[in-house]
Amino acid sequence: MRSPGFTFIEMLLAVAIFAVVGLASASVLSSVLDTDAASRAAEQRLVQLQRFFNLLERDLAQISSRQIRLDGDEPLKSILIGEKLLFDSEEDAMAFVHHGWRNPGMVLPRSEIQAVAYRLKEGRIERLFSLYPDAVTGTEPKVQPLLDHVTGFKLEYLEGETWKEQWNSERLPKAIRLTITHESLGEIQRFYTLVDGLT
Repeated sequence: MRSPGFTFIEMLLAVAIFAVVGLASASVLSSVLDTDAASRAAEQRLVQLQRFFNLLERDLAQISSRQIRLDGDEPLKSILIGEKLLFDSEEDAMAFVHHGWRNPGMVLPRSEIQAVAYRLKEGRIERLFSLYPDAVTGTEPKVQPLLDHVTGFKLEYLEGETWKEQWNSERLPKAIRLTITHESLGEIQRFYTLVDGLT
């Protein structure tokens, strides 16, 4: 007596069903992986953006009334300078000195104040800083990359009721308006109030 088995047609049908299920599973898996990668990239962008905003806010909150000295030249009268193309920026840039660069017991060979600058270079917002607030002529500042994929970097300074596109004064502005344009996140605007500028 013959034992029952599958016919050739039934085998072909089973293989076809298995192939369809396999293709559907691969498509779902690929979609899940793509979504996960996109989510991770979006999360990384937001983390990077928040880090940039926090660092800038911290620096501005501790801004010093100390005059700026650029590339070993004589100290400027300004305690904050902001203009286009400063420090080889592709758009706006600004520079100032801030307190709060912790150095407990003065163990490290540097001050507790720090000269910093912010600029846009090759689609990236960068923070420039030196170990010494009065950099020696020819000394290159250290570059700290902060935010990638930026297409616009605009800084405006509030004097009285008027927003100015550049700043070069012995006083601080009342506030700074920052507008950045990001490839993925679009246009983002932040306002920073400078306490000394209110007096």
